[in-house]
Amino acid sequence: VDFNFWGVTFAADDNTFYATLASGGKTYLVKGDLAARSVVVLRDGVECPSLSPDGTKIAFKQRTSGLGPIQWRPAVLDLATLADHPLAETRSVDDQIEWLDDATVLYRMPESPSGSAVVNTWATPADGSGRPSLFLPQAESAVIAGRAAR
Repeated sequence: VDFNFWGVTFAADDNTFYATLASGGKTYLVKGDLAARSVVVLRDGVECPSLSPDGTKIAFKQRTSGLGPIQWRPAVLDLATLADHPLAETRSVDDQIEWLDDATVLYRMPESPSGSAVVNTWATPADGSGRPSLFLPQAESAVIAGRAAR
């Protein structure tokens, strides 16, 4: 009754998936196996996961503490170690991050901090270096289509 799943991202094998699980007031990153009809918890504090094209990393948003409304910090998790690092973006990103390629992520941001109806798609390096750059003005959350099959 207390399980809520969202933010599902699939691996190239069409069987493995990752998702957010909320239960008991906490959020977790889970890894699922469709054929086995099972999920296992990998770690806590990961929301809206997005699997990298090479299948080795998860981009996600994590809650940051503080007063006022919830703030989200984009980060990348290494699936081999389950260690994460923040991205160069310091604004709150409330979006399911998308991978442009193995080195760059995309996400939407309102044009103004007050929540403008106009949003833009931004890009930032997935390794935490560099700085965010405008990728596509006046564009909602980007979706990269047509990736080659692996």
